[in-house]
Amino acid sequence: MKILIVGAGAVGFNLAKQLSNEGHDISVVEHDQTLVKRINEKLDVFVVAGEGASPSILELCGIQDAEMVLAVTNSDEVNIVVCLLANQYGVPTKIARIRNYEFTNKNFFMEKNDFCIDRMINPDLTTVNSILTIIETPGSTYSADFKDINVVLRGFKIPDDAPIVGKKLSDLKEIESMDSFLIVAIQRGGEMIIPGGDSDIQPDDNIFVVVAEAGLPYFLPMVTKRSEKVAKILIYGATNMGLLVSKKLEKSSIDVTLIEPSQELAEKAASKLSKTTVMHGSPTDIDLLKEASIETANFFVAASVDEQSNLLAAMLAKKFGAKKTIVITNEAGYVDIFNSLGMDVVINPRQIMVSSILQYARRGRVPSVLKINESDAEAIEFVVESGAKIEGKKLSKIKFPQGAILGALIKDGVMDIPNGDSVINHGDRVIVFSLPTAIEKVQSIFCKK
Repeated sequence: MKILIVGAGAVGFNLAKQLSNEGHDISVVEHDQTLVKRINEKLDVFVVAGEGASPSILELCGIQDAEMVLAVTNSDEVNIVVCLLANQYGVPTKIARIRNYEFTNKNFFMEKNDFCIDRMINPDLTTVNSILTIIETPGSTYSADFKDINVVLRGFKIPDDAPIVGKKLSDLKEIESMDSFLIVAIQRGGEMIIPGGDSDIQPDDNIFVVVAEAGLPYFLPMVTKRSEKVAKILIYGATNMGLLVSKKLEKSSIDVTLIEPSQELAEKAASKLSKTTVMHGSPTDIDLLKEASIETANFFVAASVDEQSNLLAAMLAKKFGAKKTIVITNEAGYVDIFNSLGMDVVINPRQIMVSSILQYARRGRVPSVLKINESDAEAIEFVVESGAKIEGKKLSKIKFPQGAILGALIKDGVMDIPNGDSVINHGDRVIVFSLPTAIEKVQSIFCKK
């Protein structure tokens, strides 16, 4: 597929890298010379230096022949103009990164097609939904949903006293609810492991589980002994994300406090929020944290635009009593560092953005693609195509690639954990967890050539 990407920041770069590696014909437009130089040095793609909203620049990149345009600059206005121009050139699929919540709000009076955009993706809103799900799911560190099929993917860091510690995956098959979940990956240290029946669960492992949504409450006691009700949350940063989290939590009975160093932003936040307590001051001010009753906080959410300040504030919050910390970082290189420093949950909105876009550029029918932290591993939902290699066959007759595992089979809306006797038919949905080395081979099994 010929794909034109406008914007070569972190999102655009990662999209260009991944899609190029998968064999797509990629062109990139970027006005920042430093980013142009970086992409020229690192990737084998065609790049043009210039403004993305310029028709002549877009033509240099071959927009007239493009099958898809991804507008992912930091400017909503530029992204909208790019999609309007792409529509004039007859590009079939236009996807835009739009941060303005008013545009992506489903109550907005204009439809996305009025902007000639097939899909608007708001990274802040997607990240906020992920934060809220983690807060609602005791012990979880990662959250993503497979839409329309009532199946979820959750990550958990395993504490020493978790009932699942020391057990092999083969032992778990004796559990009555085993048919509603499957552990598809274990992250141990810096290694992502596709587990087998002999794999065991150790303290401090990060495990990733595909589970039927209705079965999640039955799985949770296996990974956490205590399930404490969330009563208080502190949020640092009156950013779009911080305000969205606060506003959504106001619909619950949770006591929410928002800390903001800027007097102007604190006053604006107070005018927009009705139930949230807004405090003006620094989250690294220990007296302020104590005044905010940090010792009773179930979660401290660091959502400012300052990466280092987020980390320091979260570390202090944890030291003075916050039970869990959620830290937002846009720097991919910080994720592992923050995790190693004891942060409970580290979220990279750019990673979420890339996952949201990838499904539209994949060969075959791929409703969902979920990237797992910084490992480049993916959970991929396929709709099995007519003529696919696996159609009508038992799983035992298919050689599944090393580095991948079939996590769930959905027939007529009902999820099953597949086994060797499972037969995969045209129209069935499957969820596959795959390391990057196996993704192409996995696609060849479920998609027609």
